[in-house]
Amino acid sequence: MSSWLVPVAVVLVVVWVGVRHVRMVRAEALLAEHARRRVGPEAVAPSPVSVWREANRLFRAGEAEGLLLLAEIGRQVPRRRQDVVDTWLAALRGGVARGLDASWRRDVQRELVGHLRPGEDFWPGMDVVAPGAILVDFDLSGCRVGRVDLTGAVFVGDARFAATTVTGDASFAAARFLRHAVFTDVLFARSATFALAVFAGNVSLRSAQVARSLVVTRAKVSGRADFSGAEVTGSADLRHVRFGGRALFADVVFQRDARFGHAWFRGRTDVGAALIGEEAEFDHARFGRRVPAAEG
Repeated sequence: MSSWLVPVAVVLVVVWVGVRHVRMVRAEALLAEHARRRVGPEAVAPSPVSVWREANRLFRAGEAEGLLLLAEIGRQVPRRRQDVVDTWLAALRGGVARGLDASWRRDVQRELVGHLRPGEDFWPGMDVVAPGAILVDFDLSGCRVGRVDLTGAVFVGDARFAATTVTGDASFAAARFLRHAVFTDVLFARSATFALAVFAGNVSLRSAQVARSLVVTRAKVSGRADFSGAEVTGSADLRHVRFGGRALFADVVFQRDARFGHAWFRGRTDVGAALIGEEAEFDHARFGRRVPAAEG
């Protein structure tokens, strides 16, 4: 080996050892700092991103801690409130296979409603968008929300929306109410649709107010339908609705058109007492329990 190669090799070894030592020192310093932040007296709070991820992880696992942590994020960071609400609603759209049984759904619903009802913990302007959700004894009474989209939702037990204020459009199209549905004194500041909805029990829209159109086409009501005292500013479309029990329309005000074509009133009704501001359409409407002819 040439005489000049030996010193060069020694220098390279010394440099390599020095670099390795520096890296080890830095790594140990980083580990020490990390440990100090986690358990030291001057602990540093985790980043908002890590808190959000941890809250979602716990919540998806069905942990109550995750539910409460999400609620706390909403309280502390108002801009994340709709994200929190959407996360809760997404869970209510899941099936039992995800571990979301009736008890867990009630817990999620209780936390959700607690922030939608005016009070000291109220989150204004929240949209309730959960098409296909499974809701158990859902009670949104007295709440104030933005847009509502519960298209195709299944309501197990009573569904209560008494004195609820909906400032955006509301859709309950193709929803299934397996017991009673209460919309007494509800205010729909825009349009409301119940097209193709199925009501296994009674439905009440007594004293309800709809600022724009009301659409109930092809809905089926097995129990009593109570529209007494309701007021619809826009048009009302109740064509092809099947009223299985009594259909009450005392003191109803339809300010524009009201269409009942092909509707079937099997029980007693006072629909003739409704006040209709413009066109009233009852083409092929049926009254009584006679079996209707097949429709094309």
